[in-house]
Amino acid sequence: MTTASDIISRAAKAIGYLGRTEVLSAGDANDGLVAFNAMLDSFSNEFLMSYVRLERSFPLQVNKQTYTIGTTTLPVPDINATRPSNILSAFVRDSSQIDYPMTVVSQVEWNSIGQKNITSQIPDTLFYDPQFPLGVINIFPLPLLPYSVYYDSTLDQVDASTLVTAISMPVGYERLYVMNLALELLNVGFPNMLSESQFAVLSKNAAEAKANVKRVNMKEVLANYDPAIVSRSDATYNIYNDSSPRADH
Repeated sequence: MTTASDIISRAAKAIGYLGRTEVLSAGDANDGLVAFNAMLDSFSNEFLMSYVRLERSFPLQVNKQTYTIGTTTLPVPDINATRPSNILSAFVRDSSQIDYPMTVVSQVEWNSIGQKNITSQIPDTLFYDPQFPLGVINIFPLPLLPYSVYYDSTLDQVDASTLVTAISMPVGYERLYVMNLALELLNVGFPNMLSESQFAVLSKNAAEAKANVKRVNMKEVLANYDPAIVSRSDATYNIYNDSSPRADH
């Protein structure tokens, strides 16, 4: 199993700071661990760096619209769970295990709802405000029944607590971590022992490894159209004769 120390040592070798059989001093290793965790923290803000979509749930409370979420002790959150960076999709599940889709809206769309105290048995709208340390989940309309909301979010990168922390990762991530950490080490004071051409190759490999991971994590997005717009085939505009079939009738 690859450890954080393995990743850091290989990154140091990639910039020529270590020879093939050399090892890092304790101070350099700790500096490398700080840089590694800072890089992972930054990766968590990049949507396509996440390889997992987590499904979590929480119970609705009757006539309650706003729910805080996080793991702090003060203030105490309504939902004791890891604060998500985002919420991608959601649905409501009733007591008969029937699911009803919810629309996840932006701040602008949420603000456009004029009367937010309308009630309903089945809420259909969710707005997530990723505040810190507690995120805020807003539900509309106000629920009349204590159903459950299920939501999907991306998985944040997991920090390495120690140098011997095992790093569990899918295919492609080890090269991503090593190549990009090598560049990060240069930003925290590790000397660059590479020639200009070698540094160019390292930068290219780091960008390539990151692009490969993002390409795999990219999900197919299917466009949805209002049937009222696309159901009439005779409404198609003909670019060759500057007319539509309807106009020719």
